[in-house]
Amino acid sequence: MQYKNILLEKENHVVTLTFNRPEKMNTISMEMREEIVAALGEINDDDDARVLILTGAGDRAFCAGVDVGVMSNRIAGQVEETNRRKIAQRIGWHIPRLRQIRVPTIAAINGVAAGMGVSFISACDIRVASEKARFTCAWVNRGLVPDGGVTYLLPQIVGIEKALELFYTGEVIDAQEALRIRLVGRVVPPDDLMKVTGDLAARIAAGPPIAHEMAKYGVYRGLVTDIEGALDFESYAVRVCTATEDFKEGVKSFVEKRKPEFQGR
Repeated sequence: MQYKNILLEKENHVVTLTFNRPEKMNTISMEMREEIVAALGEINDDDDARVLILTGAGDRAFCAGVDVGVMSNRIAGQVEETNRRKIAQRIGWHIPRLRQIRVPTIAAINGVAAGMGVSFISACDIRVASEKARFTCAWVNRGLVPDGGVTYLLPQIVGIEKALELFYTGEVIDAQEALRIRLVGRVVPPDDLMKVTGDLAARIAAGPPIAHEMAKYGVYRGLVTDIEGALDFESYAVRVCTATEDFKEGVKSFVEKRKPEFQGR
């Protein structure tokens, strides 16, 4: 599929999805939203994909939220939903697709993450920020409630009190403060962002993708279940993994004292 507002590239099992509207600070238009959803579906169906990196084009913004033109059109009553699916869709329904996608996800935050940009990074498994990154839950400045599932996602990362403080104030925080409150896992110089993220993605991609998928599902499922439910899932997942060629390769390589070569089978 050809995309106008995003870039989709794959190399050595690592897929990079880039928000590609740098002149608009990578804000999300309606067309761009549909492209993101299509791309995530494409990645999820690709057995050769093992890791997804999500980033923004340019050096100003990761994603500065929803395009102001979309908000203006909504105020004017000019946004027309054209079919039953779109009429019934929840606002921000596309963000959870990042949680649901099978492969590990890494946000490479190259600049401003505002509003829905925070929703996107909150839905990723791992977050690496440039020293130039800035973050703001800007919805309150527009008289809006946070969306894209971020009222569920962000408290899991930074805790309830800090999430509500960010939602209430719309404060802009820098990369070091984001690191302090654990919104991001590491902060690196701007010129090193994609190398550091790429190296991490390559390390993950070299691992057993079926086991990674099971681990990801188990962690997020654990947020809405109890320890007995976690044990039930882990028992199922272990049985799945021990039936794979990757498990046999993992054991064999350990015995032979060499690095395993996982095939995703």
